[in-house]
Amino acid sequence: MYLLEMKDVHKSYVLDVQEVPVLHGINLQIASGEFVSIMGPSGSGKSTLMNLLGCLDRPSKGSYLLNGVRVESLDDSELSNIRNREVGFVFQKFNLLAANTAIQNIALPLTYRGIARKEREKLARVVAEKVGIGERLHHRPNEISGGQAQRVAIARALLGQPHLILADEPTGSLDSQTGAEILSIFHDLHRQGHTIVMVTHDEKIAAEAQRTIYLKDGYIVEDTRRKTFTATEMTKTSSRQDNLKWKDVFGIAIREGLLAHPLRTALTMLGVIFGVAAVIAMMAINEGARQKAIAQIKQMGLNNIRVRSVALTEEERLRAREHLSLGLSLQDVVSIQKLPSVQHIAPIRYVKADISKGTQKWRSNVIGTTPQYKLVAEIPLKRGRFLQQHDLQHHRRICVIGSHLHTQLFGYNSGLGKTLYIGTEVFVIVGVLQGKNASDEAIKGVRAEDVNNNIYIPLTTSIKRFFNQSRSSEIDEITMMIDHSHHLPTTSQWISKILTKRHNSVADFTVIVPQELLRQERETQRIFDIVMVCIASISLVVGGIGIMNIMLAAVTERIREIGIRRAIGANKKDVLKQFLTEAVTISLNGGILGICCGWLLAIGISSYTDWNIDVSLMSILLGVGVSTSIGVVFGIYPAWKAARLDPIVALNT
Repeated sequence: MYLLEMKDVHKSYVLDVQEVPVLHGINLQIASGEFVSIMGPSGSGKSTLMNLLGCLDRPSKGSYLLNGVRVESLDDSELSNIRNREVGFVFQKFNLLAANTAIQNIALPLTYRGIARKEREKLARVVAEKVGIGERLHHRPNEISGGQAQRVAIARALLGQPHLILADEPTGSLDSQTGAEILSIFHDLHRQGHTIVMVTHDEKIAAEAQRTIYLKDGYIVEDTRRKTFTATEMTKTSSRQDNLKWKDVFGIAIREGLLAHPLRTALTMLGVIFGVAAVIAMMAINEGARQKAIAQIKQMGLNNIRVRSVALTEEERLRAREHLSLGLSLQDVVSIQKLPSVQHIAPIRYVKADISKGTQKWRSNVIGTTPQYKLVAEIPLKRGRFLQQHDLQHHRRICVIGSHLHTQLFGYNSGLGKTLYIGTEVFVIVGVLQGKNASDEAIKGVRAEDVNNNIYIPLTTSIKRFFNQSRSSEIDEITMMIDHSHHLPTTSQWISKILTKRHNSVADFTVIVPQELLRQERETQRIFDIVMVCIASISLVVGGIGIMNIMLAAVTERIREIGIRRAIGANKKDVLKQFLTEAVTISLNGGILGICCGWLLAIGISSYTDWNIDVSLMSILLGVGVSTSIGVVFGIYPAWKAARLDPIVALNT
């Protein structure tokens, strides 16, 4: 049984529209263990025959069996598997990967079998010692001589234990002494039972083989056997197709994609870094502002409705009085309270007054209200009590103060029962409110109460003691709690109808629904986010185009590398994965750096402007996802282009 057998093999190529025949009716049988040389002048078809023998190409016509496998019917993955397991190539120009060390070059065939790095390097050392290159394993191709480079190539060819070793002008780039050493290695391999087919134009080197085949114009014109030989036992080719491990894919991407040209890689990343940094910084600032706004709106009570008096000019006030409207009044409270969805309701009257105790003096908000206010505002007491109904009935001069104001006045001592001056009136402190986070900023013109610094007094006392002729209404605000959030829209509409009728259509009030403010705030933020992300996306697209550009350049300058990998056993999917992973790795690293830069940028802006920021997990995941997507989208075409390269064309580039 023959190791390889060709029957009536023809090979032709199509140039433009014309078919150019190269090989004609090749019939060839080579037994296992033979040492065969192929000779012929330039253009005789030697290289084409070698490509067919090495499964780099398929016959146009005829059949080719390699170790019992019919080659012409195999797909790309199956051909790659045959090259990886059955054939070991030794090239005239060595064809070593420049970025890899000698041991990495030797171990390359096992990389495409999915063998772990430690195991394949262990096997590579054993083979390297056999061919006399063991002491130069950690040197790169540009650090070793031509003879040493060819020894590395031979070791690489042997590592996968192939049945067939194909040597293309193995001594063509070497001096005579080194060439003799390389031929000696081939003789040793032949004695060990390896099948060797050597292509050469040198008759002296061809004579080293047991058998010489002469080609001319695509025909075998002579087949000379010099020595008899004993055929060695053949083993069946494994049909198992192992996959290149993702760990190795990433290793190749980092070593040969990022570290091979660090400056170029860094410059390519900049577009992605700027884009992701802009997205992260804007989202952090927007999220901080959103959370602050939500907190302020929630502080007003999401199930609450507020009716506020609108400040009128003197002319508007006169017109309102002509229509018999005197602004918000206690009678309005009574009318609204009749609505079934209103659970609690409290009128409010605001007064700015000087607060004094001894020599200490402050200016604070004095809020006149009713006992219901505590239920509407949901503010707990720290000590003492809140306003009660009999306080209103008797116009009592009592007050409840915020926790911060209490600390300012009395430190850590209890102020219950103590007195203070509000304006010129003496008030007795009957309660202290629990501390609560608050803000002085307004959302859409609505401000949450700062309960920590306010003073609360009975509404009737406020009207009696702090009467102001210039006020346009009896009270400033009506705040109420609705029994269910579903009733907020209809209740607010009913309130507007009731007050419009009572005020004779004078627009001296406004109805505020905090939950509606929250919805509007979220919608505004969403639109703003979309606009900002679209702007930042321009930088990301520019970065993606940069990645595509650099990957296309990388494919062009690494065509020979692609050819080497394909000859050794990489299939199209392996090449696609390699170059796509390189693009994604560049983009992903740019995304990670962009996240860090965006975070630092947001912190810097916050420090300078005193804005709140919040870098959320969602924004980080978005940054990672976007950068990965950029790598995939803009890296897929260069990777596809690399995978489509003809290994023969790539090797000869």
